[in-house]
Amino acid sequence: MAKKDYKSELKEIELGIYRQIGGEAVKKARTSVILEHLLDYALKALDSYSGTIYLYDSATKVLTFKIVKGPIAKKLKGMKMHSGHGIAGLVARTKKPYISNDLVNDKNWLGLKFGETHRNVITVPLLMKKKVIGVLQVLDTKSKKPFTKDDCKMLVSIANHFAMIMESASVVTELSSRVKEFSTLQDVGSLLISTLDQKVVRLRAMQAITRLMLAETGSLLMVDEKAGELFFEVALGDAGDTIKEIRLKIGEGIAGWVAKYGQHALVPDVLKDKRFQGKVDKKSKFRTRNMICVPVIIKGKVIGVLQAINRRHGGTFTKKDLKLFQLFSNQVAIALDNARLYEEIRETFYATSGALAEAIEKRDPYTGGHTKRVLEYSLAIARQMQVTPEFRELLKLSAVLHDIGKIGIEDRILRKQAPLNDEEAACMRQHPLYGVEILKHVPQLKDVIPGMLYHHEKPDGKGYPEGLKDADIPLTAKIISVADT
Repeated sequence: MAKKDYKSELKEIELGIYRQIGGEAVKKARTSVILEHLLDYALKALDSYSGTIYLYDSATKVLTFKIVKGPIAKKLKGMKMHSGHGIAGLVARTKKPYISNDLVNDKNWLGLKFGETHRNVITVPLLMKKKVIGVLQVLDTKSKKPFTKDDCKMLVSIANHFAMIMESASVVTELSSRVKEFSTLQDVGSLLISTLDQKVVRLRAMQAITRLMLAETGSLLMVDEKAGELFFEVALGDAGDTIKEIRLKIGEGIAGWVAKYGQHALVPDVLKDKRFQGKVDKKSKFRTRNMICVPVIIKGKVIGVLQAINRRHGGTFTKKDLKLFQLFSNQVAIALDNARLYEEIRETFYATSGALAEAIEKRDPYTGGHTKRVLEYSLAIARQMQVTPEFRELLKLSAVLHDIGKIGIEDRILRKQAPLNDEEAACMRQHPLYGVEILKHVPQLKDVIPGMLYHHEKPDGKGYPEGLKDADIPLTAKIISVADT
């Protein structure tokens, strides 16, 4: 394949992948989608029918056969091998491409052990931020010709290009995850201030929290000051009613320790933690493996304890989970202190939105402070227009998130100081659409989308992305457009 042809085709494939990874059907398998495209394209470019993509775990130094094409693909897929062995292991360790046209006599080739009869191979690293995340390997050409140095250069170029796509996709995925986490926080907040009976509200909130934490079960314990004990206000799971009969002394067990000292506990293995007593497990016949436990504090005073127990799928909770769980704890505390409820939820909402905007600006240092300026100018315009408080709040959030779609733009374009060429400008004009892909899954942010999507429209219809004219452009978008000028 000629150099011009493969570079042009790479761009077409990249656009196709971006469209696909934004779809609901593949939202949980974006990496696999990209890797499938990568191997298919690499095989096509080098006129081959057999190849492998290995994923590399730097912690364990293990390579996993993630995507495999060829005669014994089913046999190899999912297998693991240490990076100290084989050609793929050598490439993972050295970060350098490897080409061999005499595999039978190549001491690094392990394929004979698996019954492979290949003669030629090119193997290149998949690098993200200079770290090895995997290895791409192509075996034999259909024409039986040996691989050349030009073939190797082409495969390196293809691998690097797809690594950039994976990096952009991972950022979008992470951002979408944060937006969804925030959406759940908002849902929990709404439950906690609803007019339903507080016991029902707390139960529903705990159910939502447990789902998002990927925990098998969870509980909310409250402090009984007179008795010096903790009692179970909410206990999920089949043994919930039995657990509610149990009381713990302040200082007893992990939950009691958290209540006594007002500190969190992130416990990856309860059997290795001296604080764990197993009293609840014995009563409920439930086996606790790991947990997060955080205090519920109001005005410096511990009034309860939140627990998330047993990360699903055999995993353990992380520091990131702990931070999220602490946010949940704060919301429960707010619900029990109604005087501060509304302000706390509102501040959490805008702080999270600001954090999303800040994530974009960190990628684009040349526009530092841009979001803050657009927000200030937008609110100044709103004051002159004497808009309603509700509209002002909508405008504020729309201004903060107006450039969220830039998270999907490549760094080489986003950080370019010189004028963009036509192709780069066309890519940049996609950022409002990327923003829609991020926000559309969050019902609470649906009213923000028009201001974000249409803030580059012009009264004469020469703006983008839809070429709307004056009367059709939402007021929030018009204000942000002026502030963004």
